[in-house]
Amino acid sequence: ASTLTTLAALAALGFAQEPTPRQRATEAVRDLAAVLQQLLGEEMKRGGLAGAAKSCAETAQTVTEEFAKERELDLRRVSLKYRNAKDQPDDYEAARLKAWEASLAAGKPPAEHFETVTENGRRYLRYMKPILVQGMCLSCHGPREKLAPEVREVLDARYPRDIATGYKAGDLRGAFTVLVEVKP
Repeated sequence: ASTLTTLAALAALGFAQEPTPRQRATEAVRDLAAVLQQLLGEEMKRGGLAGAAKSCAETAQTVTEEFAKERELDLRRVSLKYRNAKDQPDDYEAARLKAWEASLAAGKPPAEHFETVTENGRRYLRYMKPILVQGMCLSCHGPREKLAPEVREVLDARYPRDIATGYKAGDLRGAFTVLVEVKP
């Protein structure tokens, strides 16, 4: 019997293979990105740009934290120009973001990054997937003087020290970052 047939038979008997750390990380990022995009789209339809900005400020961090807890992963969104202090990168993440910015400046799009590291005596898979600014992102992250007044009002109220504006389409906004413990 082929390996695939054997794996399918084992899965049917309840002996499904545990996903690898790499699979867990990439699936979590894919699923979280889809959930956040769906929520943002729904809020834009319901409350326009200002409603989306307000909703994002109120729910995106909570959704990310709950999603990470549910998946039993250390999963965050980070940026060098963060809006929420919880999105501030650690040294490892900041170095990767800076390398990606240099890559973009040289005309090379950043690629997702996997690395196994040892931290505090434990082995982890570190996975980072770049987030590039899309056209719709500019409504809240574009040049401050071009933001709609109602969006600026929401950002000023929620983030008085906001540094997450001034982007243009194609810029590096930040990254999804995942830390998965690698069991021996």
